Amino acid sequence: MKKNQFLLGVLLSIGCAFNSFAQNELKFEVNKVLPFISIQENRLAEINTLTDLDKRYPASWVKEYISVEISAYKNGTKTRASGTSDVLNQEQKELIRLADRSSDIAVSVTYLPNNSLKFNTEKQYDSSITIMPDKNATYGESAEQLIQYLQQNSIVKIEAGSFTGYDLTAIKFTITEQGQVTDIQVAMPSKDPKIDEMLVATISKMPTWTPAEFSNGLKVKQNFVLTIGNMENCMVNLLNIRPFE
Repeated sequence: MKKNQFLLGVLLSIGCAFNSFAQNELKFEVNKVLPFISIQENRLAEINTLTDLDKRYPASWVKEYISVEISAYKNGTKTRASGTSDVLNQEQKELIRLADRSSDIAVSVTYLPNNSLKFNTEKQYDSSITIMPDKNATYGESAEQLIQYLQQNSIVKIEAGSFTGYDLTAIKFTITEQGQVTDIQVAMPSKDPKIDEMLVATISKMPTWTPAEFSNGLKVKQNFVLTIGNMENCMVNLLNIRPFE
Protein backbone atom coordinates (compact mmCIF):
# COMPACT_ATOMS: atom_id res chain seq x y z
CA MET A 1 0.00 0.00 0.00
CA LYS A 2 1.39 3.39 -0.91
CA LYS A 3 2.50 5.65 1.90
CA ASN A 4 -0.03 8.27 1.00
CA GLN A 5 -2.72 5.70 1.64
CA PHE A 6 -1.68 5.46 5.31
CA LEU A 7 -4.47 7.85 6.08
CA LEU A 8 -6.29 6.83 9.12
CA GLY A 9 -8.50 9.70 9.51
CA VAL A 10 -6.70 8.47 12.42
CA LEU A 11 -3.68 6.98 10.98
CA LEU A 12 -0.09 7.18 11.68
CA SER A 13 2.90 7.07 9.46
CA ILE A 14 5.33 4.21 9.91
CA GLY A 15 6.08 3.78 13.57
CA CYS A 16 4.93 7.23 14.57
CA ALA A 17 1.80 8.96 15.73
CA PHE A 18 -0.61 9.22 12.86
CA ASN A 19 -1.52 12.61 14.13
CA SER A 20 -0.34 14.95 16.83
CA PHE A 21 -1.92 18.18 17.99
CA ALA A 22 -1.27 20.75 20.70
CA GLN A 23 -4.21 22.47 22.38
CA ASN A 24 -2.97 25.28 24.64
CA GLU A 25 0.39 23.48 24.79
CA LEU A 26 -1.34 20.23 25.74
CA LYS A 27 -0.20 17.67 23.19
CA PHE A 28 -2.18 14.61 22.22
CA GLU A 29 -1.69 11.80 19.71
CA VAL A 30 -3.45 8.72 18.42
CA ASN A 31 -1.10 5.83 17.72
CA LYS A 32 -1.56 2.34 16.41
CA VAL A 33 -0.69 -0.39 18.91
CA LEU A 34 1.16 -3.27 17.29
CA PRO A 35 1.82 -6.84 18.45
CA PHE A 36 5.31 -7.64 19.75
CA ILE A 37 6.34 -9.02 16.35
CA SER A 38 4.41 -8.14 13.20
CA ILE A 39 4.78 -7.83 9.46
CA GLN A 40 2.78 -5.94 6.86
CA GLU A 41 0.76 -8.03 4.43
CA ASN A 42 2.39 -6.42 1.40
CA ARG A 43 5.82 -7.66 2.51
CA LEU A 44 4.97 -11.37 2.70
CA ALA A 45 6.03 -12.05 -0.90
CA GLU A 46 9.45 -10.48 -0.21
CA ILE A 47 10.44 -12.79 2.67
CA ASN A 48 13.62 -14.77 2.00
CA THR A 49 15.24 -15.14 5.44
CA LEU A 50 14.19 -15.43 9.06
CA THR A 51 15.40 -11.88 9.62
CA ASP A 52 13.14 -10.66 6.81
CA LEU A 53 10.22 -12.27 8.62
CA ASP A 54 11.24 -11.21 12.12
CA LYS A 55 13.65 -8.31 12.49
CA ARG A 56 14.16 -9.30 16.12
CA TYR A 57 15.44 -12.76 15.17
CA PRO A 58 18.80 -13.25 16.96
CA ALA A 59 20.84 -14.75 14.11
CA SER A 60 24.08 -14.08 16.02
CA TRP A 61 23.06 -16.68 18.60
CA VAL A 62 23.34 -19.51 16.09
CA LYS A 63 26.47 -21.53 15.36
CA GLU A 64 24.73 -24.34 13.49
CA TYR A 65 21.11 -24.91 12.44
CA ILE A 66 19.48 -28.25 13.13
CA SER A 67 15.96 -27.43 11.97
CA VAL A 68 13.83 -24.43 11.04
CA GLU A 69 10.08 -25.01 11.03
CA ILE A 70 7.51 -22.53 9.74
CA SER A 71 3.89 -23.27 10.59
CA ALA A 72 0.72 -21.40 9.71
CA TYR A 73 -2.89 -22.00 8.80
CA LYS A 74 -3.52 -22.21 5.07
CA ASN A 75 -7.12 -22.46 3.90
CA GLY A 76 -8.10 -23.30 7.48
CA THR A 77 -5.64 -26.17 7.84
CA LYS A 78 -2.49 -25.98 9.96
CA THR A 79 0.47 -26.52 7.66
CA ARG A 80 4.19 -26.92 8.33
CA ALA A 81 7.26 -26.42 6.16
CA SER A 82 10.76 -27.36 7.36
CA GLY A 83 14.29 -26.36 6.46
CA THR A 84 17.80 -26.30 7.91
CA SER A 85 18.87 -22.71 7.43
CA ASP A 86 17.90 -19.14 8.17
CA VAL A 87 17.55 -18.79 4.40
CA LEU A 88 14.05 -20.07 3.73
CA ASN A 89 13.31 -22.66 1.06
CA GLN A 90 10.57 -22.33 -1.53
CA GLU A 91 8.06 -24.39 0.46
CA GLN A 92 8.54 -22.19 3.52
CA LYS A 93 8.24 -18.97 1.51
CA GLU A 94 5.07 -20.18 -0.19
CA LEU A 95 3.49 -21.06 3.16
CA ILE A 96 4.26 -17.58 4.49
CA ARG A 97 2.86 -15.92 1.37
CA LEU A 98 -0.36 -17.99 1.40
CA ALA A 99 -0.93 -18.07 5.18
CA ASP A 100 -4.45 -17.30 6.36
CA ARG A 101 -4.55 -13.65 7.36
CA SER A 102 -6.58 -14.35 10.50
CA SER A 103 -3.83 -16.37 12.21
CA ASP A 104 -0.18 -15.88 13.14
CA ILE A 105 2.90 -17.39 11.51
CA ALA A 106 4.90 -19.51 13.95
CA VAL A 107 8.66 -20.06 13.78
CA SER A 108 10.54 -22.78 15.67
CA VAL A 109 14.33 -22.95 15.33
CA THR A 110 16.45 -25.73 16.82
CA TYR A 111 20.14 -24.86 16.82
CA LEU A 112 23.54 -25.17 18.43
CA PRO A 113 24.39 -21.87 20.13
CA ASN A 114 27.32 -19.74 19.10
CA ASN A 115 29.53 -20.02 22.18
CA SER A 116 32.90 -21.39 23.30
CA LEU A 117 31.58 -24.24 25.44
CA LYS A 118 33.30 -27.58 24.91
CA PHE A 119 30.03 -29.48 25.07
CA ASN A 120 27.34 -27.58 23.19
CA THR A 121 23.70 -28.52 23.70
CA GLU A 122 20.75 -27.87 21.44
CA LYS A 123 18.63 -24.80 22.04
CA GLN A 124 15.23 -23.76 20.68
CA TYR A 125 13.95 -20.35 19.65
CA ASP A 126 10.21 -19.89 19.13
CA SER A 127 8.36 -16.82 17.91
CA SER A 128 4.96 -15.84 16.56
CA ILE A 129 4.52 -13.20 13.87
CA THR A 130 1.22 -11.37 13.36
CA ILE A 131 0.25 -10.32 9.83
CA MET A 132 -0.93 -6.71 9.72
CA PRO A 133 -3.40 -5.42 7.11
CA ASP A 134 -2.27 -2.73 4.69
CA LYS A 135 -5.66 -1.03 4.82
CA ASN A 136 -5.96 0.48 8.27
CA ALA A 137 -9.06 1.45 10.21
CA THR A 138 -10.20 4.98 9.35
CA TYR A 139 -12.28 7.58 11.11
CA GLY A 140 -14.46 9.84 8.98
CA GLU A 141 -13.35 11.22 5.64
CA SER A 142 -10.24 13.17 6.59
CA ALA A 143 -7.35 13.04 9.03
CA GLU A 144 -8.59 16.20 10.73
CA GLN A 145 -11.99 14.83 11.75
CA LEU A 146 -10.71 12.65 14.58
CA ILE A 147 -8.56 15.49 15.90
CA GLN A 148 -11.55 17.82 15.82
CA TYR A 149 -13.75 15.28 17.58
CA LEU A 150 -11.23 14.78 20.40
CA GLN A 151 -10.61 18.51 20.75
CA GLN A 152 -14.25 19.46 20.97
CA ASN A 153 -15.35 16.65 23.25
CA SER A 154 -12.46 16.34 25.69
CA ILE A 155 -9.19 18.18 25.11
CA VAL A 156 -10.62 21.71 25.41
CA LYS A 157 -12.26 20.69 28.70
CA ILE A 158 -8.94 19.83 30.37
CA GLU A 159 -7.83 22.68 32.60
CA ALA A 160 -4.47 24.34 32.01
CA GLY A 161 -1.82 22.93 34.31
CA SER A 162 -3.39 19.47 34.52
CA PHE A 163 -0.34 18.05 32.75
CA THR A 164 3.15 19.26 33.69
CA GLY A 165 6.68 17.94 33.26
CA TYR A 166 6.62 14.31 32.09
CA ASP A 167 2.94 13.75 32.90
CA LEU A 168 1.24 11.41 30.44
CA THR A 169 -2.05 9.54 30.25
CA ALA A 170 -2.95 6.83 27.76
CA ILE A 171 -6.32 5.35 26.80
CA LYS A 172 -6.30 2.18 24.70
CA PHE A 173 -9.20 1.11 22.52
CA THR A 174 -10.05 -1.35 19.78
CA ILE A 175 -11.88 -0.88 16.49
CA THR A 176 -13.78 -4.07 15.69
CA GLU A 177 -14.44 -5.77 12.36
CA GLN A 178 -17.70 -3.83 12.27
CA GLY A 179 -16.01 -0.48 12.95
CA GLN A 180 -17.29 -0.26 16.53
CA VAL A 181 -15.22 1.10 19.43
CA THR A 182 -14.66 -1.47 22.17
CA ASP A 183 -12.24 -2.62 24.91
CA ILE A 184 -11.60 0.92 26.15
CA GLN A 185 -9.16 0.95 29.05
CA VAL A 186 -6.99 3.43 30.91
CA ALA A 187 -3.50 2.09 30.21
CA MET A 188 -1.76 4.96 32.00
CA PRO A 189 -3.91 7.04 34.38
CA SER A 190 -3.54 10.78 34.80
CA LYS A 191 -3.34 12.51 38.16
CA ASP A 192 -7.06 13.31 37.93
CA PRO A 193 -9.51 10.38 37.62
CA LYS A 194 -12.16 12.77 36.28
CA ILE A 195 -9.98 13.48 33.24
CA ASP A 196 -9.62 9.76 32.58
CA GLU A 197 -13.37 9.24 32.92
CA MET A 198 -14.03 12.04 30.45
CA LEU A 199 -11.56 10.61 27.93
CA VAL A 200 -13.07 7.12 28.20
CA ALA A 201 -16.56 8.57 27.70
CA THR A 202 -15.41 10.59 24.67
CA ILE A 203 -13.87 7.56 23.01
CA SER A 204 -16.87 5.36 23.79
CA LYS A 205 -19.18 7.81 22.00
CA MET A 206 -17.13 7.99 18.80
CA PRO A 207 -19.07 7.33 15.59
CA THR A 208 -18.52 4.10 13.65
CA TRP A 209 -15.16 3.74 11.89
CA THR A 210 -14.30 1.97 8.66
CA PRO A 211 -12.54 -1.20 9.91
CA ALA A 212 -9.08 -2.44 8.96
CA GLU A 213 -9.09 -4.81 5.99
CA PHE A 214 -6.75 -7.26 4.25
CA SER A 215 -6.37 -7.40 0.48
CA ASN A 216 -8.75 -10.38 0.30
CA GLY A 217 -11.53 -8.35 1.93
CA LEU A 218 -11.15 -9.89 5.39
CA LYS A 219 -11.91 -7.25 8.03
CA VAL A 220 -9.99 -7.40 11.32
CA LYS A 221 -9.74 -5.68 14.67
CA GLN A 222 -7.17 -2.96 15.17
CA ASN A 223 -5.85 -1.46 18.40
CA PHE A 224 -5.10 2.20 19.08
CA VAL A 225 -4.04 4.39 21.97
CA LEU A 226 -4.80 8.03 22.70
CA THR A 227 -1.96 9.70 24.60
CA ILE A 228 -2.10 13.12 26.20
CA GLY A 229 0.94 14.83 27.67
CA ASN A 230 4.68 14.30 27.33
CA MET A 231 5.62 11.48 24.94
CA GLU A 232 9.18 11.53 26.34
CA ASN A 233 7.82 9.81 29.43
CA CYS A 234 9.80 6.58 29.82
CA MET A 235 6.56 4.62 30.31
CA VAL A 236 5.65 5.11 26.64
CA ASN A 237 7.61 1.93 25.81
CA LEU A 238 5.01 -0.08 27.73
CA LEU A 239 2.31 0.93 25.26
CA ASN A 240 3.73 -1.28 22.48
CA ILE A 241 3.73 1.50 19.91
CA ARG A 242 6.08 -0.06 17.40
CA PRO A 243 7.42 0.68 13.93
CA PHE A 244 6.00 -1.28 11.01
CA GLU A 245 6.52 -1.47 7.25
